[in-house]
Amino acid sequence: MRVICNIERKFAGMVKLFCVPGGAASALAYLPWAKLLDPEIKLCLLEIAGRGLRRAEKPFRTMDEVADDLYSNLVKQLEPDDDYMIMGYCFGSVASYELYRRIIQNDLKRPFHVFYCASDPPDGNTYATSLFSDVRRQPEMIEVLERYFPEHVFSDRSMIEAFCRKYTEQCFKNYAENGKYVPVRPEQIYSDEEMESADIVNQLKSFEFANHTMSLFDVDQTIVSSYQNSPRDYFKVDTDITVLAGNRDTMTPLEDMRHWDHVAGRGFEIEVIDGGHLIMVDGYKNCVPVVNKAAQAFLRGKEA
Repeated sequence: MRVICNIERKFAGMVKLFCVPGGAASALAYLPWAKLLDPEIKLCLLEIAGRGLRRAEKPFRTMDEVADDLYSNLVKQLEPDDDYMIMGYCFGSVASYELYRRIIQNDLKRPFHVFYCASDPPDGNTYATSLFSDVRRQPEMIEVLERYFPEHVFSDRSMIEAFCRKYTEQCFKNYAENGKYVPVRPEQIYSDEEMESADIVNQLKSFEFANHTMSLFDVDQTIVSSYQNSPRDYFKVDTDITVLAGNRDTMTPLEDMRHWDHVAGRGFEIEVIDGGHLIMVDGYKNCVPVVNKAAQAFLRGKEA
């Protein structure tokens, strides 16, 4: 009984970090953060339908559907007296902003800090057009697909890189020809001779994953585009905000991310992290200390 009481006292001083994934991504991508978060911070994942542990579910088509589901998931993991933070990455940043709206509307205890990572603000226009319509985004789309790709499909990393490059280039070609996202067919990137090779069966499995991932990118981009281009009552976030920006992010430039100050109702700061658009994955070792710092400042304030 004494051990149980000690555990209860330890957890009573904890805060929760609710994490919302980016476009086409799973909240499971945040799991590596757990080993670097301070012991006082509990990692809580807010998965979105159509990916990760919820891949079998039908993807949402509107931001309202996404935000309503995030709120329902948040409430299930939140106790009345919990202190908590919210982290949103890319698509998940705008979704987190709408999640905050529902927190206000339902008079739920508000987070003491929110983080928006690698995203322009709700009233921005980065996603005004399709990702596949701008060839300047192609290199980072290739990089994103490489990071998401299951390594067991190919025998070595160079084969993954080659496939992702050919596949993504064809995605952009398909969009240019059809004016919309069209799944890539094997014969579009493999020659007749390659299609008859002994190891092609395993490689063909990669198309299911790649097409599923890119179709989610298209869905998520369409959701944000529709959201940003429709009349919207933008509100001030009455919580301290930290924006995490990659200094080499070409998909969402730093100057665009500065505009989050439009919706800041309290403290606002930008932390520039070394990395590109994928700082949540590749640069997480530099992101997590920012989260730890915010949590420790809050806990010290409670003790004062």
